[in-house]
Amino acid sequence: MVPRAHWKGFLKLSLVSCPIALYPAVAANERISFRQVNKQTGNRLRQQLVDALTGEPVQSHDKGRGYEVGENQFLLMGDDELEEAEREARRRPYSAPPSEATVEDDEQVEPPKVLAPARPFSAAPMKSIPRRREEPIRHTESQTPDRISSVPDTPLPTPAPIENNRTIEIDRFIPRAQVDARYLDTPYYIVPRDEVGQEAFAVIRDAMRGKDVVGMGRVVLARRERPIIVEPMGNGIRGITLRYSHEVRDEAGFFKNIPKLRLPDEMLRVAEYIVETKTSNFDSAFLEDRYRTVLITKLKEKHAELPRKVVATTPSAENVISLMDVLKRSLAAERPAPQASATKSAAGRVAARSKGAPSKRSNARPRKAS
Repeated sequence: MVPRAHWKGFLKLSLVSCPIALYPAVAANERISFRQVNKQTGNRLRQQLVDALTGEPVQSHDKGRGYEVGENQFLLMGDDELEEAEREARRRPYSAPPSEATVEDDEQVEPPKVLAPARPFSAAPMKSIPRRREEPIRHTESQTPDRISSVPDTPLPTPAPIENNRTIEIDRFIPRAQVDARYLDTPYYIVPRDEVGQEAFAVIRDAMRGKDVVGMGRVVLARRERPIIVEPMGNGIRGITLRYSHEVRDEAGFFKNIPKLRLPDEMLRVAEYIVETKTSNFDSAFLEDRYRTVLITKLKEKHAELPRKVVATTPSAENVISLMDVLKRSLAAERPAPQASATKSAAGRVAARSKGAPSKRSNARPRKAS
């Protein structure tokens, strides 16, 4: 059974657009989730909002959002301020990332900071992510230009603001190999919504397949603008939302202490032989969640041990009769029709006369003879 569409809108490439629908490629409802219950009664528990200092319960309409800047000190943000920030973010150009210097292997690298700077995709998925734009680096006496290199300034294009929340406009096309797997977030299936847009849908899909590229654009999901890539997949198109650049950590701080070793050729040949003997094709059967399978088995066993509850049978809607209709039919059956009752009464009087009912004279006392 096809699930309900998560998003409906249009896929637009220049002047070509087609109506599409986004369906989640991941079935979140298949996950086994447990509720918090009372061990004594088995009833479900409910969580209540409580003020951390006063201990008083808080109603839902008094709940707000705040950014913590100190101990029990928050900057309150209203819903109108957040909505204004969303609108302003769609018109804002991309920020220029700070400068970065390429350091030689023997030089120490600073550990990664909490907030990673903005960065685009890498030229190779498993290598460091280069910057699009670098600020000029000021050299000191202890630094030489040979050890530090900078990338020339290349201004980032300003994205056109999204016309509406129901359009995925492809801004650019990039090689699929340049998409770093760390940025991939949530997959979707993109299908045309009607026959009118099938031709335009096929044109966009086959054009990307012919050039072996993926399209990159933006989509508004849950009131947030998210970057998304679209790529051909069979007869349809697969869309994958991307994580923001600040969500991906820099690998330099994690790999800096790994030394470079020169391994013996014999050792490498043995390892390569083992890798070759274990090489096979990808099979999704190895992605089975065996813990979930065991849980389902145990839950079915527990469910079978529960006493069966007697469920009251619900009468069919076809057998439900209006009480007023029943009363009207009963009244009509009990009370004869007016014409029929008048005819029956007249016939009764005629029958009584024909049977020789005693007259008033006959009822008089007989006279005595003289």
